[in-house]
Amino acid sequence: MGDAPLPVPHPQVLFTQIDDGTGVLLHLDTKFYFTLNATGVVVWKALEARAGNVDAIAERLSKEFRVAPEVARRDVAAVLDSLRADGLVASG
Repeated sequence: MGDAPLPVPHPQVLFTQIDDGTGVLLHLDTKFYFTLNATGVVVWKALEARAGNVDAIAERLSKEFRVAPEVARRDVAAVLDSLRADGLVASG
C-alpha cells in the first residue's frame, strides 16, 4: 500500500483551505461541496504536490498530529478511499 501510486486531484475539483485548518472541495461537474478535516487537508495538499506515497504522507501526519504511524497510515487510506468514492481524485 505504501508504494502504490497516489491518485491525483480531479481536474474539475477546486480546493480552498479555511483559516481553522480545515478545507472545502467543490466538484465543478457535480456542483457538490465536500469538507475536509485537518488530516484531509494534509492529504489533499500532498496529492496536489504529487509528494511521495502513502507512507510519506502518513509520516507527515504522524509528526504533525503526534499519532502513531499505523494510525496515520489508516487515516491516509481512509481519506483516499473517501476521495475516490466521491470522484474527487483520478488515477495517477
